[in-house]
Amino acid sequence: MLLTHFLANVLTLGPISPSITSVSDRKGQILDAAAQLISERGYAQTSVDDVIRHAGLCGKAHFYHHFRSKEELGYAVLDRQFQDFADRGLAVLREPMLQPIERLHRFIDALVTMQAQRGCRGGSCFGTLASELSDAHEGFRQRIEIVFERWAGQIQSLLWEVRPRLHDGVDTARLARFIIATLEGAVLMSRVTKEIGVMENIADDLKRFIGMHLRTGGNPYQMAVTASSVG
Repeated sequence: MLLTHFLANVLTLGPISPSITSVSDRKGQILDAAAQLISERGYAQTSVDDVIRHAGLCGKAHFYHHFRSKEELGYAVLDRQFQDFADRGLAVLREPMLQPIERLHRFIDALVTMQAQRGCRGGSCFGTLASELSDAHEGFRQRIEIVFERWAGQIQSLLWEVRPRLHDGVDTARLARFIIATLEGAVLMSRVTKEIGVMENIADDLKRFIGMHLRTGGNPYQMAVTASSVG
C-alpha cells in the first residue's frame, strides 16, 4: 500500500511531500507547484507566472533566485521525480526478502493499483513528458532518455539475478525495455478506455511473457494462478 501511494504521487508528477511554507524550503514549494501544474496542463501550458501563483510566492525574484528559466525548472522537476522514484518507487525491485520475479510482479501490480485508484485518469509522468517534448525539445528528450535508461537498468539488474534460470540467448536489456514499454502502453490504454480491466489484462499477459523466458521448473506466474485456483 505504501508503494502504491508513493507511486501515485511520483508517476503523476505529484508533490513528494506536503507543501512547507518556510523560506528554507521555498525551492521545494516551487518544484511541488510546478510538478502539479505540469501534470494537469502539460509543460508547454505551464508558465512561470502560473508556478509563482500556485507556489504562493510574492514575486518573480523568489523564483529566479532558484531557477534561471522555466527550462531549468522543468529539468529539476524531472530529475527530482525520477530520483524519488528510483529511491523509493523502484525499491521493491531491490527488496532482498523477496525472490526477484516476485519483486517484479509486485511492482507491476502496484502500477495497476495506482492507476485504478486514479480512476484511469492521467498517466506516467515520464511517458507524458516524452510524448509532449521529445520531438519539440532536445534537452528534455535527452533527459527523458536517461530516465528510461536508468529505469531499464534497475529491471535489468533484477533479471541478472535470475540469469541461471533464463533460457539461453535471452537479452536482459531488451527484455527490460520491453517491460517498460508494455507498462507505459498499459497506462495509456487504460487512460483512453477508462477501463482498469484493460491494464489488468495487459499486466497479466506481461507476467506470462516474462515467465516464458524462464527455464522449465515452474513459471512463477502460472504457479501462483494454479495455487489460487486450487485453494
